[in-house]
Amino acid sequence: MRKLAVSLFLIMALVWAGAFLFVKTHRDSVATRLGSVADQLEIPEAWTEVSQHIEREQFICFNNKPCPTLSRTWQADRVLGAEDVLQLAETAGWEFELDGTCERTDGAVGLSSVCSALATYDGHRIHLRVESPRPGAPSLLRLQLDASNG
Repeated sequence: MRKLAVSLFLIMALVWAGAFLFVKTHRDSVATRLGSVADQLEIPEAWTEVSQHIEREQFICFNNKPCPTLSRTWQADRVLGAEDVLQLAETAGWEFELDGTCERTDGAVGLSSVCSALATYDGHRIHLRVESPRPGAPSLLRLQLDASNG
């Protein structure tokens, strides 16, 4: 009876470890796919990457955010205009319709979104947003990439 219990325990441990490795490998491959799509955006060397966050694939997605999701933010070296955003998208092979002028309004206070663009590429939803921290300050560019078809 003891041999049977030890054998069952070992089999269960092996099954659990195999399932864990399978799920981890799948989740990592999804994050790698998102990264490869995001890497198509050719960011100038003078810009600084401020943050990156990957919300991996889960059974339940929290914070009303789709998952998996990749987010990156860059500090540009200047104030960005609509033509800058459209040029970045064109170089990446993404077709966007720009919403907004990318110009900060006179009444804006604090960090303000000045324009955004949405696209779908290879089954992924891509959202670019340009933000202005204060008048005349270099812009922030935010990328959010959602895997809509997993």
